[in-house]
Amino acid sequence: MAGEAIRGAAGPLVDDPIIGHPVRAGGWADHAASSYTLAAAALDDGRLADAAALARHTVEEAREGYELYALWADQIREYLGAEGVDEAVIAAGEARLQALLAGEAGEPFDIHAGWAAYTAAIEDVEAACTSGDVDSASEHLERARTLWLETHDRGCDLVYGMLDLVVRHLGEHRIGPLWDDLMAPMYETYDVYDTATHPWPRSMHRLILVAALSLRGHLSGPGRMGAIEITEEADRWVLSFDPCGSGGRTYRDDDPEGPRMEPPYGFAVTTEAHDWAWGKTGVCVYCVHCCQLNQRMPIRRFGYPTRVIDPPTWPEARQGGVCRWSVYKDPSLVPAEAYISVGYEKPAAGGTGAGA
Repeated sequence: MAGEAIRGAAGPLVDDPIIGHPVRAGGWADHAASSYTLAAAALDDGRLADAAALARHTVEEAREGYELYALWADQIREYLGAEGVDEAVIAAGEARLQALLAGEAGEPFDIHAGWAAYTAAIEDVEAACTSGDVDSASEHLERARTLWLETHDRGCDLVYGMLDLVVRHLGEHRIGPLWDDLMAPMYETYDVYDTATHPWPRSMHRLILVAALSLRGHLSGPGRMGAIEITEEADRWVLSFDPCGSGGRTYRDDDPEGPRMEPPYGFAVTTEAHDWAWGKTGVCVYCVHCCQLNQRMPIRRFGYPTRVIDPPTWPEARQGGVCRWSVYKDPSLVPAEAYISVGYEKPAAGGTGAGA
């Protein structure tokens, strides 16, 4: 199945037997395109049912970001209190964040209200498609993207800002272990990538499509449209994000509010080399979760990384930093450096074979 088109009913979405829910039709490289761009093209072509389906699919792309940002912000607040940070100090830190994230009229950021506004705009797209009003559907589609962009970026900044409070009051060394705590429920689901029980071609399929869906949902890529790049090399598939719409955009001058490492934000990056941050300094402490989830935890759990990350770092990435994720065609092909950089050694056997 590697790289081949997914078969299913006619239309822009198909049921995927490996993922277990509808995905975009096409081969793996086709999943690089923005769903917003595809929906707009469908409107131009008069394919209104396809446009409505693609618009609705953006909600599924975005859902993980919305749910996790709300959850993680609350959990980090609880962690700060449990670790002895004074409630008044936490409150002052959150007040500063809320001032930074407030709307143009000073209204406080509310991720749930932002999500509701975005999903309502998607419903407006569907209603306009049903009534045959292409112009209205196009306007609502771009409005929906803009609403999600604003909500998403503030939600991501909220989590990053809460992590910055951990660095300020508990120390940089707490970030890696904290991410292990925050993502513990996700870790339990990663046994699906263990070649002892699941053939690697099925895992590779899932790893690529789930990553593509998620990073489209973060509105990655030029113009924040949700477009990524997926290319095949001899030993791997590479997903590139320019920028990644979550952590990657925080480094860059081309973000409307500038790098989050600078005033007025001043959020933390690693100042020492840690195994949980690829042994690099200048890693956004939000981005650390990709190292833990894709490399360190899978190596601990079943002996090899699922995706190998080449992250941007501060300050080099301020003028344009691409984040690259590699999914190898066999775990044995993962280079030794992908283990060494996160504090491990590659097993003598070179990782488990791909299987049938």
